[in-house]
Amino acid sequence: MSTDALLSKLINVPSPSGFEDRAREIISETLLEMGYEPIVDSVGNIYVVLGEGRPMTLLAAHMDEVGFIVRHIEEDGFLRVAFLGGLRASLLPGSEVIVLGDSRDYYGIIGSTPPHLLRDGKKEEITMEDLFIDVGASSREEVLDMGIDLGTPATFVGNFKDWGEYVSGKAFDDRLGCYVLLRSLKEASEPDMGSLIVAFTVQEEVGLRGASVLAHELKPNYAISVEGTIANDTPGNKEQQVVTRIGRGPAVRIMDRTIVASLRLFKHIRRLAEKNGIPYQIQLSPYSGTDAGKFILTGSEVANISVPARYIHSPVALAKKEDIENTVRLVRLVMENQIPAS
Repeated sequence: MSTDALLSKLINVPSPSGFEDRAREIISETLLEMGYEPIVDSVGNIYVVLGEGRPMTLLAAHMDEVGFIVRHIEEDGFLRVAFLGGLRASLLPGSEVIVLGDSRDYYGIIGSTPPHLLRDGKKEEITMEDLFIDVGASSREEVLDMGIDLGTPATFVGNFKDWGEYVSGKAFDDRLGCYVLLRSLKEASEPDMGSLIVAFTVQEEVGLRGASVLAHELKPNYAISVEGTIANDTPGNKEQQVVTRIGRGPAVRIMDRTIVASLRLFKHIRRLAEKNGIPYQIQLSPYSGTDAGKFILTGSEVANISVPARYIHSPVALAKKEDIENTVRLVRLVMENQIPAS
């Protein structure tokens, strides 16, 4: 499979938190094509092991994306949903979604009361309670006959596009990270120190849950999460508020809401970037977290490397190909180079 085809396939596959089967299938097939024998644990994390013994270095990206889960079916066939992960309700009306029914998928549209019909005094900020999904059904019975019931998941319709210098699509958080790990693994030389774990986790968007299980299973010495991260270099954000910018290279995180990075790992990653002419930017992200936040709790030294992407956690995001390629280069070097003892 070509790299462009792999990226498109990863972005377009519907796999919201807790329902990662389809993304895991693509990743498993890709790992098998590379000659690896992937391990799937009890909660659905998938990983491969290179080398043996200690120190153990783990690189992880999460397979899940933000989405929805059906919590009520109206008598007239509309679906009320809860969010799977962090979503802003006001951005969602009119979005196309795919509902993962029991035997087949159905397209739907997120609806809310049109602004023309809002009465005076109606709050302007839309909440989850104002939203519903329209799947073209006229009754609850029809919805149930479609194989859609309470607990049925949904997410945004696959919409990957190649703009030339840029790519757009849903689920950049974190299918960009999955893509980077697969590309890096394919291109990297076999590590000659300890063991290397390349992992793809579940349920990150609803509480870093897969990473928590993996951390307790493996207890790695070093753990680096690989993400598609917040690029808010857009109008309305002051200079001091910008987390990352697209076009400036991979983001190397020093802190976020769940970690302060290991200084040893942080400096190691920066040295590799500088020695090999890879542009990078330092990220401070005080309001968000990654899987690294669970790995640190079992004693791992942690860090994070991310691809900047605008508009993550929305129906469509934007990233620059150059940033993706430079992140692949940097992660590959991390896989190949031993972390210094001090």
